Order: sequence, then C-alpha cells, then structure tokens
Amino acid sequence: EYLPLIQQILITCKFQPETARLDEMLVFEWCSGIEPETTPVPAPGDKKKKKSSSKKERKVYKAEALMYDMVMTIATIALGRGWAGCDSSAAGDFKVASQNFCKAAGIMEYMEKEALPQWNARGSVPMESLPSEATVGVCKGLKLLFLTQAQQMAVATVLIKPGTPNYGLLAKLCLSVSEKIDEFVSVMRKEAFKQMAKMDKEFFTLLTFQIYYQRSLSLYFQARQNWDDGNYGMGIALLSEAAQELTFRTNTNSAGLPDVSKTTTLHTLDKDLKDFQTHLKKLLKYWEDDNSSVYFDRVPPKVTAQDKLQKGHFISKVSPFTMSDEGVDPLPLVLPNHGALQRSDSDLARQLEKKLNM
Repeated sequence: EYLPLIQQILITCKFQPETARLDEMLVFEWCSGIEPETTPVPAPGDKKKKKSSSKKERKVYKAEALMYDMVMTIATIALGRGWAGCDSSAAGDFKVASQNFCKAAGIMEYMEKEALPQWNARGSVPMESLPSEATVGVCKGLKLLFLTQAQQMAVATVLIKPGTPNYGLLAKLCLSVSEKIDEFVSVMRKEAFKQMAKMDKEFFTLLTFQIYYQRSLSLYFQARQNWDDGNYGMGIALLSEAAQELTFRTNTNSAGLPDVSKTTTLHTLDKDLKDFQTHLKKLLKYWEDDNSSVYFDRVPPKVTAQDKLQKGHFISKVSPFTMSDEGVDPLPLVLPNHGALQRSDSDLARQLEKKLNM
C-alpha cells in the first residue's frame, strides 16, 4: 500500500519541482533485512556508548533521497516474498512457495537492472552508506538465490508424487541447485564483497553445506537411475562417489562439507546428514551384495568426469516485476501566496492582542 504513495510523490516532484518544497529536512531511516545485529563501535569520547557496548543493535542507514525510501520499500517487498516462500515450503505447499520465490527474484532483478541504476546512475551515492539489499551486486546475487530456492521446490514436487520418481530428472535438478548456489557465492565475492562481509557468516556456511549436499544428492539420484537401467556397476560407483561428497573438510579453505554440528544455528542439519549417510551406506552394501551374487557387473575403479552429469537442468524463471508511471497522476501542490502569509500573520496578531486585553 505504501509503494504507490511514494511513487506518486516522486512523480509529483518530477512534474512540479518548483512547488515540491519542504519546510524542514526529511530523513529516511532504514535497517537492513539481511544484515545481523552487531555491537556498535562507540565514537571517541562517547562514554554512554562504551557502557552499553556489549548490546547488539541493528545499524540504521539514513538518507534524504525519496528514491532511497522507494528502493528500500521495493527491497523489503522482495524479502517479504522470500519469507512467504519459506513459510509455504514449511507448510508443504511447494507450488505457492515456488511462486513466491520467483516473484522475489523478479523484484530483485528489477532492483538490479532498473531501480538502482536509475537512482545512482552517476555513482554519487556510495554503496557503503546503503543497506546491503540496496546495492546492485547483492540484488543480482539474491535473484539467483531466490530462483535456486524455487528450484528446490521443484525437487520437492517430484519427490512427493506417488510412484517411483524420475531419478534422472532429479539428478539434473539437484546438480543445478548446487551450481546456482556456487554462482551466487561467486557473484557476492566479485560484485558485493564488502556487503558480503556484513552478512551472517553462518549463512555462507549453510550455502557451502548445500553446495556439497546437493551435489551428493545429484550423484545419488544418478546412481539410482543407472541401477534401474541395469548399469549395476556404474550405479555402485556413483553411489560410492555420492558418499564421498559428504566428507568433512579439514579446514575452512579446503574442499568438503563444513561440520554443521559445531555451528549453533545449523546443528539441526546434523541429524538429516547422518540419516542420509546411513542410508547411502546401507544401500551401497545391499547393491554390492546383489551385484556380487546376481548381476556380476564390472564396477569401474573410478568415476570419471564423463561418467557424471556435465550440467544440471535449471527450470525456475523470474516473475517479472515492473513499475510504470502510466496512470499515476501527480498531486496538486500549491504554495501559499504572499497575501495569504500576511493575512495569517494579521490574524495571529489580532488573536494575541485580544488575549492580552482580556
């Protein structure tokens, strides 16, 4: 409801700049929806701040531009759509969740390609002075991330269908999820590194976990497809490779899964991971026993790059978001004339004289 109003004010200022004046400075204040609370750094000599320095607060970003208020409103709508998608996903309504994620991606694409470039075409507004979601690089990244979440809803939709799922399709969908998350991280590092540093580090730990987990799922589904097609040896090799993808990394710079059991906000994923690892181990043993006693198919000693899927299949698309000035009428602005000001002063003087002579 607020967005059309701020748009109308902007159009009014555009068509009536000589009358669009304020009596005093107007400052808009926003907190980022993707930056966590931090401990404020007190200014030198600020004793009050030093006493409460342990309390975490959200950073407030201030600006006078009407466009700042508008782009932050649009960004907030996008994040709201993302949260709505998460709620629908948790409720099992994957279709509605996917729609919300695609709409959020469309809004972020509009921010990236139209709203932000138009506002800051000359680069006069430093990106460091804005909330992270009001920067081009972050919007580009979040568009990818929301689309990836929509893709995961497609995976869930295939899995809940009755009967044997299409393992080949699932393998391609999961691989594309891993690829897109990797692309998101790459975009953030290249185009929004300063904003990336402001965001929750555990969020990126989760993304690293997802990259390897989704890659493992892709290999798992590819193995199931090979087994069903009668390629028993290759199925066993791919299943073993899927288990290898779930190996923990030795340090933060090495390849492999991060240990989520040691992360406060992500430790709940540890049970799901262990359940999947146990399933892989049992299935691998079952297949190896069947192959050694029934099928006698040769198991490749190594899975080559050519044996794996070369590329995932990404099906999620943005739901376009636009804002048009067509049909939006400017507000009639009229400045009081000089006579009106004089009349007001005279009225005030008479009222004051009457009060003093009572």
